[in-house]
Amino acid sequence: MGAGGRKQDEFIPVLLGRTLTTGLPALLEQAMDDPGITVATVCGGSLVLAMAGLLEGRHATTHHLGLDMLDATGAHAIHARVVDDGDLITGAGVTSGLDLGLYLLEREVGPRVAHAVEELFAHERRGTVWRAQGLTPTAL
Repeated sequence: MGAGGRKQDEFIPVLLGRTLTTGLPALLEQAMDDPGITVATVCGGSLVLAMAGLLEGRHATTHHLGLDMLDATGAHAIHARVVDDGDLITGAGVTSGLDLGLYLLEREVGPRVAHAVEELFAHERRGTVWRAQGLTPTAL
């Protein structure tokens, strides 16, 4: 038994790791290799990509409890709700999935459509979408 009375095979990394024994990694690799496809993940989806070796050197985020694991795979783990790394968009926890979806709408079809959907969902986006652009802040 582990933390909270759970068996070792019930921990999230173990459950996500089971996807590596399926056909999913090959499909994900095919999507990641296609320049016409933008891959978007939320929460543990980033860890699945990372555990399959598909995020090495890429900027990404995941649930805050998985950031160290994401970083350990060779990805550049970013503590943000949404990270835009070009053809890879990642969202942190489950609730950031709405922010990710609205950001993709804005990026692909424009802010008017994104705003209309935001109003329809009665959801106001939070945070800044992190991108590897602009000046790098210095320590205060």
